[in-house]
Amino acid sequence: MWNHQWKKIAAGTLGAAMLLASGCSNSTSGADANADAGDGKETVISVWGLSDFLKGDESPGQQMIREFNEKYKGKIRVEGRYMPAAEYNTAIQAAITSNDLPDIYQTPSGSDIRTLVANGQVLPFDGLVSDSWKSRFLAGSFAEGVNVLDGKTYSWPLTGPQLGSILYYNKEVLSQAGLDPEKPPKTWDELIAMSKTVTAKGKGDVYGFVFGGGDSGAASFVNAFSAGVAPEQSGGFNLKSGKYVYDEKATLDSFGLLQKLKSDGSILPSSYTMKGAEAAILFGQNKAAFLIDSRARMWLVKRDTPEAKFGLAAVPTPDGSKPTYYYVPANPTGYMISSKTKHPKEVGLFLEEGFAAPMFYEKYLKSGVALTPIESINNNKALYPYPEFDTFIQLHKDLLKVRPDYAVKNPQTAKVIVELGSLDQPKVKPGFNDILQSVLSGAQKDAPSLLKAYNDKLNKGLEEAVGKVKASGAGVDLKDFIFPNWDLKKDYTANDYKELK
Repeated sequence: MWNHQWKKIAAGTLGAAMLLASGCSNSTSGADANADAGDGKETVISVWGLSDFLKGDESPGQQMIREFNEKYKGKIRVEGRYMPAAEYNTAIQAAITSNDLPDIYQTPSGSDIRTLVANGQVLPFDGLVSDSWKSRFLAGSFAEGVNVLDGKTYSWPLTGPQLGSILYYNKEVLSQAGLDPEKPPKTWDELIAMSKTVTAKGKGDVYGFVFGGGDSGAASFVNAFSAGVAPEQSGGFNLKSGKYVYDEKATLDSFGLLQKLKSDGSILPSSYTMKGAEAAILFGQNKAAFLIDSRARMWLVKRDTPEAKFGLAAVPTPDGSKPTYYYVPANPTGYMISSKTKHPKEVGLFLEEGFAAPMFYEKYLKSGVALTPIESINNNKALYPYPEFDTFIQLHKDLLKVRPDYAVKNPQTAKVIVELGSLDQPKVKPGFNDILQSVLSGAQKDAPSLLKAYNDKLNKGLEEAVGKVKASGAGVDLKDFIFPNWDLKKDYTANDYKELK
């Protein structure tokens, strides 16, 4: 399975190789950069990635690189290269084909660390960073079967916990509608009532709610609100039962809320086709009172509509209680060390003192994009870029808990995920958002039956993928995706995994 996937990647076209060659004119790869650095010449380390924090001279990543280069001037020089996802994936495929990978590179889309380790394309960090290096990160940041394989560490978590659903409310819009701009809705009924008031006062120019239906806005809306009804089902898969739950009450009720807002006329009409970025700009331009989006939207609103006056709050729930969202600290993607690097010592120094260090993460937190994986930095209020960040931090602390991870329970489940594309099964069409959008538009009528059919396909797909991977010799079972001892009110810990054995 693993070799098959990367044989396809290794079969990069000549065109891709030419793209790589033309794209690298200002950067040197790890395979040939100053191979004779031992004679006193400056060692050049190349870093490639598709993360925005390397984009632009003033990005946190490029600032960190300049600071590191100044510190080690004449000894080590790091060259960071950002590429958009499509260009990056092509360049990495070509680099694999030409055996010319950069010293440090990010996992390409559609793959993960386990694949690259199996193909001998990355080095472990062990021996290149200090023994105490891991201790700077949040608990659970390293897990066997995820970013630690056979006891060796291959990456680190790029960010801290990431909250996928936040209620953004426009204070100016609420105030103009005669509502208290400091009291966002806590219940579904309050959201409906306030949205109706704003829309009535807006007279066709300002609405209660906006979302990016052209992306996955409808699905994101439903997933955000279903967490307040049944948090173990948020996202469509229930880790307590090991089943998909797109046709169950939490999902249907949350979609009913969206339909109610539509029938009231409270949703900005173009929401059903616009992109998330467009929806956020209209929100920042005082065209809507409420927006549900992820943690990333805060800094984008700040960037695109800096005059906007907005607040952040928990997504409303039926009874006003706080919703719960879940995350896993360890991630099977990230930045890794190429097995072809000729400068492992210098790469390790850069990771320990630059890229995976306070030198980078203090700048990253200041950017307002997300929390870092280093708690002491997250708690340093002197680094907060604007007043709203205090609430941003508190929401992450109040609403997020660690969920169980099937990859930790059984690393072999990664082969099932590769077979499916992801646990969401993107190959199954129409997808969740497609179904919701079709009902919202009136093209389809019966959401419950459509979602049941979709749900049945997903459950069957998981069963078949497990069976196929199992037949190939992997030790996997549907039970690997079930966590009967998961206490939804607590973080899932290493001791919880032990209880299952």
